[in-house]
Amino acid sequence: MAASVINSPRAIEASIFVVRAFVRLRKMVETHAELFQKVGELENRLEGHDQQIQTILETIRQLMAPTEAKKKKIGFTVKEKQKAYGKSIPKAAHVEFSLTPHAQEIWDAIPGDIQMKLLNNVWCRTCSDVTGIGSVKGKIEKGMLILKGICTRCGNPVARVIENE
Repeated sequence: MAASVINSPRAIEASIFVVRAFVRLRKMVETHAELFQKVGELENRLEGHDQQIQTILETIRQLMAPTEAKKKKIGFTVKEKQKAYGKSIPKAAHVEFSLTPHAQEIWDAIPGDIQMKLLNNVWCRTCSDVTGIGSVKGKIEKGMLILKGICTRCGNPVARVIENE
């Protein structure tokens, strides 16, 4: 469809190629149908004759039958289920999770799956990549929840700011 909209020599060649491919496909289907018909007529004429001829005709019919090849999936497949935004927090990081009472109220109001995404989506300047936060300590500053902790990869300090809205 794009080749028919784009007005360039290459696009015109692509359109012609597609049309020719469909014409060839139609001719192949017609030829295949004719072959089926001719084998059927031959089979009817030779009915009751030599068993070897019947075997040959059956073999030809089997060769003409479409084969059902197992289709291979295209693309990347994940073998194991991953959590959103990287690895989960190590067990040690869960133990060292302390928040002030007001910060705990705000944190508890956030759904669990969003909490995991927030904890596993922290930028570490040492790793120069998104990582997780461990040994979390949190408090409220200027109406925002501030989580401070360590990078789960390299152990350097990281922080996560969560706005109230």
